[in-house]
Amino acid sequence: MKTVFLGERNLSINGSGFSGAYLQSPPPDSHLADPFNQGPDTVPAGSRIEAWMEVWDYAGGSSFRAFVADDGREKSLFIFFDIEGVLGRDLKKALMALIELADGPLACSQIITCLDRRLPADNARDLIKSLQWVGFDMATLDHWANDLDVTSKQWIFMGMEL
Repeated sequence: MKTVFLGERNLSINGSGFSGAYLQSPPPDSHLADPFNQGPDTVPAGSRIEAWMEVWDYAGGSSFRAFVADDGREKSLFIFFDIEGVLGRDLKKALMALIELADGPLACSQIITCLDRRLPADNARDLIKSLQWVGFDMATLDHWANDLDVTSKQWIFMGMEL
């Protein structure tokens, strides 16, 4: 994910760079494009991160980290479902709120959920089935990586068009 969204595309220096998603809170300014300075050296090729957020659902007890990626044509909301934030939690109200947030104020055309691969198999299977029932399908990062084949060892991606 660093390769796709943070502009770290020189793979010979950074190793593969294709797996994992480290989201420092807040992200360092050196890794994000400045929206007011559109010079060629400041905006990485491909999609850029427009906004990031932490969402707390006090009713269901879940929490999420998310960011909005903008590729110049459309925006996508990436939501991270990690073990601590979603395991054994009621996600229905939080997921509906995230869909409304993405479709409304954030003006996103799609939502991508990033499921932690460390989830126990039974929990992951149940969560995937539930997300498919809502309208999510399996996805890859190819769209945001300019059709470069990108596979994450840490995340499983599921997407939904809004």
